[in-house]
Amino acid sequence: MLLFPIGSFAQSFFQLNEQDNQLHFSYHWDDFDGNQNTIEFSANKKDFLAPLKRYRGFNLERSQRELSRQLNRYIRQQQWRGIQAKLTPRQQSVELITSRARSQEQQAQLEQYKQQLREYYNERWVDYLDSNFYETISLPPGQQGIIPDHAAIASEMASVIKPLINAIGEQLGNNTQRNYINYVTSFLQHIPYNDLSSKLDSRGDGFVPPNQLIYYNQGDCDSKVTLMTAIMRNIINNAQMAIIYLPDHAVFGINMSKRDSDTTIEHDGIQYVLVDVTGPAAMPAGTVSEETEFHIRTGQYTVKPVN
Repeated sequence: MLLFPIGSFAQSFFQLNEQDNQLHFSYHWDDFDGNQNTIEFSANKKDFLAPLKRYRGFNLERSQRELSRQLNRYIRQQQWRGIQAKLTPRQQSVELITSRARSQEQQAQLEQYKQQLREYYNERWVDYLDSNFYETISLPPGQQGIIPDHAAIASEMASVIKPLINAIGEQLGNNTQRNYINYVTSFLQHIPYNDLSSKLDSRGDGFVPPNQLIYYNQGDCDSKVTLMTAIMRNIINNAQMAIIYLPDHAVFGINMSKRDSDTTIEHDGIQYVLVDVTGPAAMPAGTVSEETEFHIRTGQYTVKPVN
């Protein structure tokens, strides 16, 4: 059994009890109005922890080693001679090395091999990102990087976290979208925050999938917004939702009835109310930090619809 007495601006109580291959979770926390909430649910340990157990944050060197192996395997399968794929000294990319051509015809053949290998590399690169739950992202004014594919991971986790989703539904029953949003937001904000890495080019080193966030009871902003996405897409299935990426941060967005005080953005004709689930600051739907307000106002964000 794990018992965590928690201080202010956090859960007042969290308990994880493991017995007979069952996980029993229990939470107590105060909502935005100061009312104490309680939620409990259980799950089979193996079924709950197995999905994405081996998930790792993106590593460029590891990806290029794998793609180099795939390229050389492809060269052998094609029985091509005079060309090979080789890692650059820092393993940041793959280069194609050819032997000296003895004729113009051989040179033309090697150039054709190179072109085919570049196309093959691009195909395998996309496959590598997809199969490992990564995606590319661009942030104004031109930053680019690789991050976890949070929307895909949220979809992958939907059935795994169904016990939590059912428990939330039992607590709130027939209720408004905003009440559901605020309930889950306050729940996630009270889970301890753990920031392991925030660099864009390695973003994802601190990321944990939703099942691991729940099990270890900690996570960063990307991890929490992914869990929020997984929960809300299964509770409110008739609203457009998105993840909004800002410099070193991410928030959730949902198209729902807007209040005058709400912070919103519009993307492709859809207005999203912003929801910052990170914590520990208590911020209901539509309320974000001054820093997030600044980034939104100055256009320093990227919107990724998730449904």
